[in-house]
Amino acid sequence: MTMINRIGIESYTCRTAFKEWAITIDALARGEQIIILRKGGIHEPNLHFEIEHNRFLFFPGYLHQNADLLKPRYRPLLGNEQQQDPSRVTLSLYAEVAEVIELELSQAKSATDALEPFHIWAPGYALKRVHWKPLHELNVIILRCYKTEFPTTIPVLPEYSGCTSWVNLESQVPLGKMTPVISDKDFEQQVKEVRSAIASARKTA
Repeated sequence: MTMINRIGIESYTCRTAFKEWAITIDALARGEQIIILRKGGIHEPNLHFEIEHNRFLFFPGYLHQNADLLKPRYRPLLGNEQQQDPSRVTLSLYAEVAEVIELELSQAKSATDALEPFHIWAPGYALKRVHWKPLHELNVIILRCYKTEFPTTIPVLPEYSGCTSWVNLESQVPLGKMTPVISDKDFEQQVKEVRSAIASARKTA
């Protein structure tokens, strides 16, 4: 288990973005989940994901969203997540990495089963993550998310494309006064529940 100290939100601009499904970003923005799962993207160096940054904006992705990989109650929302203009994207959610929990393949299957209540994805999504590059550990990334004061729409440059996780934006994006998506108390409770679920799953792995 890797701990990353929470960093304050005194920085009011950000130039780093992290790609994730738009529908997942919306769930994070509503406080419906505080975790993401990662092993890596097709074009990552050595096909291996690394936590390169502790703080970042979310860069919404639309191309690979799949209704079959969402829980049934979230599938109707996918229709609202169509990108109106593929040449532009809006950045409005900022995150700090609170904790990274690394799971070996022997632990990952039982842990992803235990984490099922804590995200919007169907079991097929979690299993896809588990079996993608089986020699690599699965990262459960716990995030503290904030809505930015100034949602910023930017052009999608060619260098932002491709199956990579991290995007180095052309210029700094103003954040303004940021608002936590959930209270500290609720966040701490969710973190406790996620840790407990993983700890219990590891005992049975």
